[in-house]
Amino acid sequence: MSRLIYHLDRMLLAGAPTVRWIDGLLLLLGVLGGFGFVPGHFLTTGVCLVLLISFIWLRRHWRTRDYVQFRESATPSVTPQPLAPSDSVPIHASGYFTVEEKSERFTWLQGYYRTFATREHAVICLVQPKRFLLAEWPEKDVGMWYVFFFPKSVRKIRYGEVSYGGMTQTCLAIEHEIVIPKRGRFSRERTVQETVLLASPTDEDTRRILADLLHDTVAKREEATPRKQSNPQPDPAPNGQVKIPMGETRRLD
Repeated sequence: MSRLIYHLDRMLLAGAPTVRWIDGLLLLLGVLGGFGFVPGHFLTTGVCLVLLISFIWLRRHWRTRDYVQFRESATPSVTPQPLAPSDSVPIHASGYFTVEEKSERFTWLQGYYRTFATREHAVICLVQPKRFLLAEWPEKDVGMWYVFFFPKSVRKIRYGEVSYGGMTQTCLAIEHEIVIPKRGRFSRERTVQETVLLASPTDEDTRRILADLLHDTVAKREEATPRKQSNPQPDPAPNGQVKIPMGETRRLD
């Protein structure tokens, strides 16, 4: 159901989202039923009204979840291990994507997870053209889309499973902060928190991504821990007296 609603919400029919045509059809049938132009009269109007409200609720319900169902579970124990800059882990990503000055929310995009030498994490995905009967994917959305985030912007990492359109894969939900630049005269720059879902075909790939992210967590913890400065004491002389190193003075009581 979520996959169908997602595609109806994204695909265009004669320049308008397909869901708008469905809303209009239900509304038109309800009005015609109220005036007696279709069988059922007010019963048809009531059924169309219930279907319209239910359809709108379903869209909003799945839209706030990026059309997927994530179930959190206990995070497995993995050894923090950074990925090499040349490594690419295959994933299906859902969340908030950007490219140049554009931004969109997408679901279940196929792509790769990478970490550059600067430790910046990247989710690189491709939106391919799709068509169903007379409806088609918006041309402006076709192409490469990205999610970039540095370790310092990561707020939480959750492990679990994600379901979409009858498919279930192990997944990481990565909560991170992004800065939305000022756009327009009356807007202002703001920082918001987003969650990108990275689903992997195998649990091994999910653990590789988790190990790479945990490597940054360990590194941040080590940087935050103050180093203990050693203060060596002078060695006692054989007769029990304190041995003063050459070039130093010390008062002995």
